[in-house]
Amino acid sequence: MTRRDLWVTLAAAAMPGRASGEASPAVILKAIAGARLPAVLTITARVPGNLRGSFWELRTYTGAEPTLEGHLSQLFSRTGIRPLIQESARASLTYLIPFDSLAARDRAWTELNTDPAWTGARPRFDSYHFALYRAA
Repeated sequence: MTRRDLWVTLAAAAMPGRASGEASPAVILKAIAGARLPAVLTITARVPGNLRGSFWELRTYTGAEPTLEGHLSQLFSRTGIRPLIQESARASLTYLIPFDSLAARDRAWTELNTDPAWTGARPRFDSYHFALYRAA
């Protein structure tokens, strides 16, 4: 999957149920950390007002086993990681995850990294990439 395919997929996944002609509020995200990803993303999704000024993480797990998606969903939910958009394609899982603050992000990933179930899941994917964005 190319980056262009990924962004098209994310945009399409973010717009379920839109009526024709209905305007969808856009959230502009500007990169603050991460390599090889666009400096600006525009997400056209129904985003709760409290997330419009927050931080967003785009995370992709490559070489993922097919059953990893459900396992990650369970692990994420119990540590406060709640992806707004989730996409799986060809042994790759991509998540767009909002966080209220960098401190909330740090707490969630620290909790996840100390979870024995997460440690056991790590061998089920080859690598991961992430980029961190701030809502403009």
